Amino acid sequence: MTRHRTAPSVRGVALTDLSAIAGAVLWVGLAVGLGLGPIERALALAPLVLVPLGIDFAATPAFDGLTGQLYAAAAVCQPVGAALLAGSLVVESDAVAAAMASAWLVVAILLALVATVRTADRGPWPLAETVIDAGSAYTVVGAAALVLYHLGVTLWFSPVIVLLTAVHFHYAGFVLPVTAGLVGRCAVADADGVLYRPLAGVVAVGPAIIAVGISFSPAVELLAVGVFTAAVAVLGGYIALRVAPTRPRLQGFLLAASALALPVSMLLALAYGVTAFTGRGFAGLSISRMVSLHGTLNAFGFGLLATVGWRLSVPTRE
Repeated sequence: MTRHRTAPSVRGVALTDLSAIAGAVLWVGLAVGLGLGPIERALALAPLVLVPLGIDFAATPAFDGLTGQLYAAAAVCQPVGAALLAGSLVVESDAVAAAMASAWLVVAILLALVATVRTADRGPWPLAETVIDAGSAYTVVGAAALVLYHLGVTLWFSPVIVLLTAVHFHYAGFVLPVTAGLVGRCAVADADGVLYRPLAGVVAVGPAIIAVGISFSPAVELLAVGVFTAAVAVLGGYIALRVAPTRPRLQGFLLAASALALPVSMLLALAYGVTAFTGRGFAGLSISRMVSLHGTLNAFGFGLLATVGWRLSVPTRE
């Protein structure tokens, strides 16, 4: 497959690929050598491995003009920002950790600027690209949440909720919209526009509405989680049944496997939302249980498998 890249390269290899490989090595070292907890493991995996690959998918083929310049800046800064974010999870000083995590916030702001300029130049269509842009923009929320967590600024939330917000906006906020956008680039999505468009729309706005609900209204949170859960579960089935069979064999297998994790993961999220709304435990779904089940499924069952799968053959923009 011919790749068209905006990202800088080193001896013909895209910097985003090199960053993901180096990030994977660093992640293993942190997870095994320093014993990162489950939340920190999931959080570190996204900027170190998933985001560099995801932003490369967005820029296939290459961006041009101001969008390309901003994207190149983000791609150059990304490895440094990701490494410093990972380091912020293991240093003892909160002030130092916040300063290190701020480097990733700079990368996230650059990605949000890429999304903003792209959307302004292009308009809201095609929807697949708007969903990808939404994913790039959401990284700012995840990065800012981590900085606030290190600073001890938790508002009316517990610290673990702020940390989980950082995780949420790297997976539901970045990996999922990018995946939905790549699905939209496939020819099969055009044929099924009546189904794809509402699913993509919910994926694009769902994380923001859920965040508003968590912050201000349990009823809004429960409704948003319910709609988002249903849409993401259907999207998982759509990928497994309609998209994966049209892709190269190994890619199709990985995409189908990643898609099957989505309904299970989202049902767990809905059950926890019901628990939070009613104040009554459901199937023992405490935060620690949600981290080990929902978080693991999202990070590895969905996020890692989907990202590696799409890397094998990236659908291109029109």
